[in-house]
Amino acid sequence: AYGTSTIEVLVGSAGIYRLRVPAATTADSIANGMQGDARLLYAEPNYSSEAPEGNPRHIGSWGGPDDSGAAEQYAFDMLGLPDAHQLMRGQGVVVAVLDTGVQLDHPDLAGTWTAARYDFIDDDEDPTDLADGQDNDGDGYIDEAFGHGTHVSGIVHLTAPEAQIMPLRVLEADGHGNIFVIAEAIQFAVDNGADIINLSLGSAQESELMEDILKDVIEDHDVVVVAAAGNLDSNEKQFPASEEEVLAVTSIDERSRKSDFANYGEWIDVAAPGETILSAFPVSDQATWSGTSMAVPFVSGHAALIRSALPAMQSTEIMAYIRVSAQSLDSLNPSFEDELGTGRINIGGSIRAICTEDGTCS
Repeated sequence: AYGTSTIEVLVGSAGIYRLRVPAATTADSIANGMQGDARLLYAEPNYSSEAPEGNPRHIGSWGGPDDSGAAEQYAFDMLGLPDAHQLMRGQGVVVAVLDTGVQLDHPDLAGTWTAARYDFIDDDEDPTDLADGQDNDGDGYIDEAFGHGTHVSGIVHLTAPEAQIMPLRVLEADGHGNIFVIAEAIQFAVDNGADIINLSLGSAQESELMEDILKDVIEDHDVVVVAAAGNLDSNEKQFPASEEEVLAVTSIDERSRKSDFANYGEWIDVAAPGETILSAFPVSDQATWSGTSMAVPFVSGHAALIRSALPAMQSTEIMAYIRVSAQSLDSLNPSFEDELGTGRINIGGSIRAICTEDGTCS
């Protein structure tokens, strides 16, 4: 009726389609017309989404292939990871990382990947982080997000070293993707046993499709979803982080002060270290990177440790426990009172509160 053609159907969905609009019109105008059609629940443009760190100013020095410094950086002790790892290391839990892909044979990560994996950009089963040497978004930078997914996965592994990681490529090397592809990947993650979904990405555009998928994932599949608050130094909501069903994570520095780039607001849930974080980087290397994307996998790893300790704990309860066990940052950030969530996540303290030295957790 609208002259559109169907490009694809959302995997596992009941009637969610990606459409191509006629050449003489726009996605916005077609979507606006469809919104009033009683036969349709909703219609919207296929919004773009991106890694907040798609800018070289956020990436720091390469640390070399030796990863020994990762466990010596400030975030490791700040979050109480040595205490947590004495009791729980994430065994039996799967964290899906939806990002730019990964270096599958990175020496620090090669044993962590699940057999279930996919590249939703190239539509194949090899989610390798690829650089094409092109400035595809015309911003003057080439492949500025290359390595992002590997770096994020390394932080998950640092936090929950025995959890498995499901690599799903939804962003290209400049850090761009779209909502439909991300929704497909979320559905794939759930269908293949993910317990936690790490979304170190976001958009300023609210999406009914994303809200629809996330409600289904959390309510019907008991999955914890964690997303980046964004790097605009703004209180403007980012999506999907600001959705009620998602843990929105902002970034702090080594002094527990809000990072100068980090978003804030009453929609934030918690904060985690996100400045100069040392983690895996292609090829077979280490690098420091800063951004709310780096804070997110600390929270995903935290959720993995809790689920490993208490497998029957529901996703909404895990999210609530991460919030209530956090340490307030208001006194250190008086200009952002009540705008950094409930505070800095407390991984060590929260695990010690539910697990004893003999490994019994309740």
